Amino acid sequence: MTRRVGDLRRTYTGETDSTLRATVTAGMTALTPPDRATILTTLNSGYETRLLGENPGPPVEEHIRRTVLADTTDPAQQQLEAGILLALGQIGPYQWPATAVVAPMPVCFMVRPVLDDTHHTAHTVLHLRPATATPMITTLLPRIVDDHVHGLPGLRVRLCRRHVELYLIDSGEDVSVSLASTSYRQWAAMLAFARTLTGRHWQPAFQDPLTTPEQTAIAAGRVPGPVPVASALLRRLRVLGDTVWLTIRVDGPTGLRVQWAGGRTAAQVAAALVHPLTGVPGERFTATRDTDDSVTVTVWETTPEPTATVNLRQASLTAPPPFTRIDATDAWEAFDHALALPHPVSPRPAAFTR
Repeated sequence: MTRRVGDLRRTYTGETDSTLRATVTAGMTALTPPDRATILTTLNSGYETRLLGENPGPPVEEHIRRTVLADTTDPAQQQLEAGILLALGQIGPYQWPATAVVAPMPVCFMVRPVLDDTHHTAHTVLHLRPATATPMITTLLPRIVDDHVHGLPGLRVRLCRRHVELYLIDSGEDVSVSLASTSYRQWAAMLAFARTLTGRHWQPAFQDPLTTPEQTAIAAGRVPGPVPVASALLRRLRVLGDTVWLTIRVDGPTGLRVQWAGGRTAAQVAAALVHPLTGVPGERFTATRDTDDSVTVTVWETTPEPTATVNLRQASLTAPPPFTRIDATDAWEAFDHALALPHPVSPRPAAFTR
């Protein structure tokens, strides 16, 4: 059962055995025999009718789902993760100069939701290639243009020994997403890319106080769209498979539109998102196929009105992408130049906290 749960979780996260087996084994050991029996029954039962609003099989309690694949209920953590997901959905126009593909692939090769020792809070660790993380950071880092905030208001950066932590300065230290295996040299190169594209200079450990425009933007709503569902999608981003390009757009206050080329089909992704153990949180789901061959998954919680809709569409590899390429040649040259500098040293050694 532990092996089956691990293989199921890997479908969503892309984790390797080095972390996956230990995490799943510890989680299964902590559960009671009735909880493990519920998992086994769920694994052995069909769940496809959840696509039509039915919930077959025994109910899966939230503590079981958190053990298998943890979500967060912290609104600030959800906002941070939703902002990162939307930023990843905007990097398609940036082409990596050394390749001929439309965008880096896959967008994310591993995402790891991590529970703390009390199993009450959960942060996320992302494993991204530089070709993905660099334009994502450029999209996320907040800057003020004509009193309007571009990027994610309140986002700040901590430099650690083996990774970089993104956090919200107004939400405490526990709210964070880590960029794994990111050295200071790589981080400096990312900032060089961002500086070349935007003309804005950020310190490596960007910890400036909140600005007035940021406070205004936060009060108006830091992230648009269905934030809890977007956070849950980030934690399951590998469910799309090896996408060639990916776009994610907000469709009103409760809708997301996810489009990609390559990877899994929209029907496969829709089925995975309603899995009772590892799917996105929700009491009830319905899925409909649209005229453009996309699949729309509607999520209900306990209210009579739908909580969110996620439109999923896999585009043909031969179809032109739904965006215009951005010429980032100079920015990538600045990235390469910073990466090649001899012996880069952080100007703030004390910023390395872990």
